[in-house]
Amino acid sequence: KQWYQRRVRGNAMTRKGWNWRDEKEDVTPESISEIIKIHNFNNEKAWHEILLWEKFYDEECGDPQLVKFQGRPKDMSPKARFLTTFRSWPKPFDRHDWIVNRCGREVRYILDYYDVGFENSDDSVLIDVRPAMDSFSAMRDRFKVFMLRNVPRVASFLFDYPMIPKGMDPAEISRTEGDEDQS
Repeated sequence: KQWYQRRVRGNAMTRKGWNWRDEKEDVTPESISEIIKIHNFNNEKAWHEILLWEKFYDEECGDPQLVKFQGRPKDMSPKARFLTTFRSWPKPFDRHDWIVNRCGREVRYILDYYDVGFENSDDSVLIDVRPAMDSFSAMRDRFKVFMLRNVPRVASFLFDYPMIPKGMDPAEISRTEGDEDQS
């Protein structure tokens, strides 16, 4: 199975335009194993972020499931195109679309992967995760999160339930709310 994972990862890297022969260092089984570890770490990070978005639907569906994902390294998302053109962001080095089953309803998420340049860190990749704007509920969710991240006091006034900021554990919100009530 380990060999199969290495082969699949190698094939995916080739499809994304990485030419193994252009590398100055030899590609070894150990380096492929490291790539797989990084890839798995990033998948876990992305899934955690999707679960934060899915918190909006906890009462309706507490157990979303990943159905499939598709790498689209040559397709730049509209948001990535905007950030690259108008905000001087670097181009993402990868893009995925992940399909999540929310209790019988398929929801598409877009993930843009950016190299943030921390060479000696497990967390050297910024993953911008958000629902694709292909439904009213996805647009509403993105508006809520935009408000929460940019004007949290207004957002907490406008919406009935807490929105989860990027990277924040939902348990932190309830602890923070409890602290504010006591002061």
